[in-house]
Amino acid sequence: MKNDERSEHGNDDDFPSLAEQLIGGLEALLEGVRSGEPLEKRFTVRTLKLDLEPREYGPEDVKAVRAKLGANQALLARFLGVSVATLQKWEQGTRPVPTIAARYLDDVQEFPDLWTRRIRLAAK
Repeated sequence: MKNDERSEHGNDDDFPSLAEQLIGGLEALLEGVRSGEPLEKRFTVRTLKLDLEPREYGPEDVKAVRAKLGANQALLARFLGVSVATLQKWEQGTRPVPTIAARYLDDVQEFPDLWTRRIRLAAK
């Protein structure tokens, strides 16, 4: 294909490559930083706030998650990587659910179908 035919049909040379775009963006960022000007004046700046605090789980909440999954204490304890005694203490309210376990339980609450399938596979 001749050069004049390429321009008729569109050409990759009409658009900068990804590498060229990245380099151009980094050069613009560097120029902005060096100028001391707030970056918000040159670029679109977005701030994302994440709420990463898991909810607190009381005894009834832990039992409800277990019931939602259709798991017995032994299976849920094994799945969470804790002893049955620990799970029982959570369900009796004599020991608080640690943050990492609460995050996991939050995920179970949000995606019960996924975790129900995983529980079934683990039970086999």
